[in-house]
Amino acid sequence: MPAATTEKSHLHQRQSSGDALSIAFELVATPALFGFFGWLIDGAVGTRPAFTLGLCLVTACYTGWKTFKLYGERMDALDAQLPSRRAEARQQDADG
Repeated sequence: MPAATTEKSHLHQRQSSGDALSIAFELVATPALFGFFGWLIDGAVGTRPAFTLGLCLVTACYTGWKTFKLYGERMDALDAQLPSRRAEARQQDADG
């Protein structure tokens, strides 16, 4: 196996691992941070645990939706790069 291919493969693996780690961190840290802000608001207003739970749930739903959407977009982009998909697109362009 050529060295350039091995280096490219290692670079891709590192980038993918970094992407996965950042997404995992975002899925955990964002709701926790907003939950903390909700806890502070609840302490000031005296409505425990309304803001804590509300902000945690809203941000957890949003980050989950955002992750799901980003994953779908990435998979669609990778699917479009497949040789069979490119051949289908060329065939449709030639027919149409």
